[in-house]
Amino acid sequence: MPRIATNVSNQVALFELLRNQNDLLIAQKQVSSGKQASDLKGLAPQLGTLSATHALATRTEGYIQAGKEISGRLATQDLALNEVAGSADDLRKAVIDAIALNSGITLIEQLKSVFGRALNGLNQTYAGRSLFGGSRVDTPPVNIKTLNDLGAAPTIAGIFDNTRVKAAVRVDEGNPVEIGFLADDVGTGLLTVIKSIKDFNDGASGPFGATLTLAQKTFLESTLASITSAADGLNTIVGKNGLLQTRVENAQRRAEDQKLILKQVVGNIEDADLAEAATRLSQAQTAVEASARTFSLLSNLSLLNFLR
Repeated sequence: MPRIATNVSNQVALFELLRNQNDLLIAQKQVSSGKQASDLKGLAPQLGTLSATHALATRTEGYIQAGKEISGRLATQDLALNEVAGSADDLRKAVIDAIALNSGITLIEQLKSVFGRALNGLNQTYAGRSLFGGSRVDTPPVNIKTLNDLGAAPTIAGIFDNTRVKAAVRVDEGNPVEIGFLADDVGTGLLTVIKSIKDFNDGASGPFGATLTLAQKTFLESTLASITSAADGLNTIVGKNGLLQTRVENAQRRAEDQKLILKQVVGNIEDADLAEAATRLSQAQTAVEASARTFSLLSNLSLLNFLR
């Protein structure tokens, strides 16, 4: 004989009330936090995509920060290289003027100025580290201080203390970018011709005076080709540094664009649609109220009321 009971209805009503309360709690959390879930468990279906996106976003942020630091270095490097290239132009002008005026009375003073300008550029630092020292960044790459020191040096190679390791960094997912230049690669040509003029002045055919001798004029004319070659080489290096600046700037723009895209991807996964969440919250509140009334009503019902 079948049983007649009311406890089943009560259990169903209680289950619906608890389910609606859980939906209400979830909707409240989404509205208050703006997130789909408060933990990764709530994002389980898209956890793989989310993890990969966060990893790529972290690398991208690293490239952005590296690019900012590199941009500062390259800008300082540009100034230093232009200083050296400018000194080569000054030297060429000084020699041409001496030949045109047939006078070398100021040539050595101008040579000192050219050397000082070149030395300043070659020994330039960035954030306390030598730009052109290779892996040796704690000391100046050119180990002399005056034009007389250059004249006394046995060889040009001996005045450079830089290593052969060029600085390289990664600015995107591609291969590392070599951003460093070495002092001896930059300065050898120019300092060689400066030393040759200094040595000639200190030799048997010197010093340069108010009127150039035939030997002095011939010598200065012969140095113009070397000066031009050194200047052209320096301008090429300045151009290479400019290309590096452009490459880093382009990589920075790509990284910034990628950062925005990745942020949107993460947001689409993690962030809640507030308008939709608010609608669900309102619906959940209504459902809870209805479930509560139903449960209360069923709790007060009993077959005993009908059997009396």
